[in-house]
Amino acid sequence: MSSLIATFSVVALLTILGYLAAKEEYRLKSASIVFLVVLLLSLSTLSTEWSRMTSELVDNDEDPHYGLPDLWDGKQVVCFHFPDDATPSEFADGRHHIDYDGTDFKTDKNWNNTGACVGGFEGYEEGLDLLNAAVEVRTHLFGLNITDYGDLGIFINSIGGVDPCIQGPCGDNIWSSWEIYHNGVLSLSGISTLTLNDDSVLIFQIGTTTW
Repeated sequence: MSSLIATFSVVALLTILGYLAAKEEYRLKSASIVFLVVLLLSLSTLSTEWSRMTSELVDNDEDPHYGLPDLWDGKQVVCFHFPDDATPSEFADGRHHIDYDGTDFKTDKNWNNTGACVGGFEGYEEGLDLLNAAVEVRTHLFGLNITDYGDLGIFINSIGGVDPCIQGPCGDNIWSSWEIYHNGVLSLSGISTLTLNDDSVLIFQIGTTTW
């Protein structure tokens, strides 16, 4: 909404300036030309902001995009679900939806997890590349701490400073970690070997394994 208002404000301001800068007999014509040119240049931004404002959450629980804005249909998404007592304050009021350009445009206060989903990505084939793209949108909130085991892949120690072993049990026969759900199914592949679809939805949340 703020981007839409800002765009309209710029259009109006430049139109007024065009009007004032022209000679009196050409002012209306000059203002009209400036208005049309600026409006044409702003159409992409206006269209994007309108899509965000009018987006609805997908209500088909069999769709991997369930609960996500419908403008992300067919796009790739990464969600971070934080434990209630470790959620960044920015996301404490529900699950936020942040577009790939960093715009936080919709919050679902009824979702049963707090955190954020970053979406609208296209063309990523490997899980780690998509994860890094999502993290870069809000590095200070989603920053990764990982251990690289070479051919064995990487292990995610923490996301956004949240360490699973502080939030849950870790011991000889039990271990808490950041689990990955790919299109609603617990992934058996690590993030560095995970192959994506064009519309992959990755969800990271803390789970506990016993053996």
